[in-house]
Amino acid sequence: MMLEMILSKCDKRNDRHECEQCADCSYDTYCPHDCEKCLDYIHNPSHAPDGAPERKYDCTHMANVYTCKYSCRYASEIVYAVERLKDLSNLTDLKVLSFGCGPCTDLFAIDYLRSVGILSYQKLEYRGVDYSEDVWKYIHRDIKTFENEDLKIRFYYQDACKLIHTIAQGSWVPNLIVFQYVFSDMEKHSDVKNINSFIETFAQYYNEKVAPNTYIILNDVNLGRGYGGGRDYFDQLRNKLCSSISRKGRFCNDNSKSIYYPRGYPYGEDSDGEFPKNENRFDWSPWKQYSPFDTCASAQMIIKKVVKK
Repeated sequence: MMLEMILSKCDKRNDRHECEQCADCSYDTYCPHDCEKCLDYIHNPSHAPDGAPERKYDCTHMANVYTCKYSCRYASEIVYAVERLKDLSNLTDLKVLSFGCGPCTDLFAIDYLRSVGILSYQKLEYRGVDYSEDVWKYIHRDIKTFENEDLKIRFYYQDACKLIHTIAQGSWVPNLIVFQYVFSDMEKHSDVKNINSFIETFAQYYNEKVAPNTYIILNDVNLGRGYGGGRDYFDQLRNKLCSSISRKGRFCNDNSKSIYYPRGYPYGEDSDGEFPKNENRFDWSPWKQYSPFDTCASAQMIIKKVVKK
């Protein structure tokens, strides 16, 4: 599988016992010589050393560790989502637009689902959007080696809030659109005006150009803006889309530290919204030294465009 091969390459690039790999770290004197700690500083800024600048995703070494630590979980979350998209199962030409593609965990999920017969596409065109070319360049180079006549992969390295205008004016139209941990990242690194503008432009593009039976997967941390997440934008986006139906829910969070919500915050159509399963769908044992999460924990909304009545 693509996932296993990419993780293997990331693991080989990363030598956890060679601090020299951090010689070019942008975090300068604050670098802990441990990429997992740098990732923790990003996700939990209060854990960073006093006086240290904001830690950002700007390091290829950190990208290798990130991919080994999170890919099995994030790909599993997309596997569960795509399994619910029945109209995709017999599609011969699959065109995927991935916002916030990063290490392309949605592509790993799609590749896996084809290998087990859930998807039966003959041709796949994948277009990934991410603003961090320098961070993901080695991983994307590895992913591009899988290209052939029936698998085309392209990456666009630009802020999605800017690139959406180019996408809206283009003629290429996907039948699956994935927002993979996008809005929580936007909430941290963009302002409300730009996010609202992105949603407006995307909605116009969707309403005018996207065909019926096209799906959107919104997958992100199960936190609202008040807690540092971006889940609120799911409904804001959904409310601007015409001729669409949607459903939302969330995985049980086995790592929740809340005494009031020990299984994670409620989110979904009913009072709780919890999906029946949250198991990791991949074998993460070869990468256990990276302390990967063995279960899913995200919030999801799936949107389908239907025939206008």
